[in-house]
Amino acid sequence: MKYLLSLCCLCLLGLARAQLPATYDPAFDARERERISAERAQAVQRYSGEEADCYQRFAVNDCLRDVRRQRRVALEELRRQEIILNDAQRAAIAVEQQRRIEQRQAERESSASQAERDAAAKEQAARVQDAQRRQAERAAVPPAGPGAAQSTPNAGAAAAAARRAEQQKAYEERQRRAEERRQEYERRQSQQGPRTSKPLPVPP
Repeated sequence: MKYLLSLCCLCLLGLARAQLPATYDPAFDARERERISAERAQAVQRYSGEEADCYQRFAVNDCLRDVRRQRRVALEELRRQEIILNDAQRAAIAVEQQRRIEQRQAERESSASQAERDAAAKEQAARVQDAQRRQAERAAVPPAGPGAAQSTPNAGAAAAAARRAEQQKAYEERQRRAEERRQEYERRQSQQGPRTSKPLPVPP
């Protein structure tokens, strides 16, 4: 009879274990832990009473062995259910941590992409301003007449000739000044007369 009662308890425990949800629910977890704690206390109390009854029988050792085996099976089943709850809780915590990490990463990527979009917009605005500036510079140049294509090479040659003439003139001016300085130096040297140097002292 007691063995049948134990089997019924195990069946009920198995059904309770089968009812564990696929996703973690804190309220369900709390209820299941309370149930497991209550059933554990009841099992300990019940099997303690049955052990006490065994001492009133003739085959004390066989009775104690059966009672302790049934208690061990019942407590191990409760422990397995508790482990399942612990695993579900750890998995839920891990999922929540992963979700937070992904959320932070998405926020960082969003801010980075926003910065990239701002930089691209600034670069585009700079390109537009540069294009407008070049267009304004081209508009400021007077339009070329019918003879502009013919006068452009002549104008460039004339400007180059003028530059060469200015450079030649500056070179000749530098040469003239250098010659004047050299003549002035020689004139001063000739006015001073020859220098007399003192004889070296005779060693003792």
